[in-house]
Amino acid sequence: MLHDVIHEMDPSERFQYAQLLAYLASVDGEISRIEMAFYEQRLGATLLSPERKQQLRESMLQQLDLDAHLAKMQPRSIKLALRDICLMTMVDREVDDSERAVLNKVAAAAGLTQQHVDQLLNWTVKGFHWMQEGYNVLDY
Repeated sequence: MLHDVIHEMDPSERFQYAQLLAYLASVDGEISRIEMAFYEQRLGATLLSPERKQQLRESMLQQLDLDAHLAKMQPRSIKLALRDICLMTMVDREVDDSERAVLNKVAAAAGLTQQHVDQLLNWTVKGFHWMQEGYNVLDY
């Protein structure tokens, strides 16, 4: 698990963070099993109430006005969400055009550039390699 600071955000920011992750998971119109597993893991890090988590699950495929949503969030929360949507994007080992557009829009809302997105995606790939080394040690 990532050492994290998500639990330090205000509850409303944690909820908005989770909504943003749900939006990315469903941006292509479907949510894969691995995307859902990642979403649930990150949802656990929010320390939101079970009722709020259920509300988020039930609204996953609903449309989100991304611009309006980002305008309500704090830059620090957007940056953490960007990190995690980069991770979520890469769970299937590829970034499609719709995902890339979301990543770039989220980055811009936090005052970051496409270069930051690329750096985060590269960081994600390095993390996958690091995790694979653990499986290799175990001959798994």
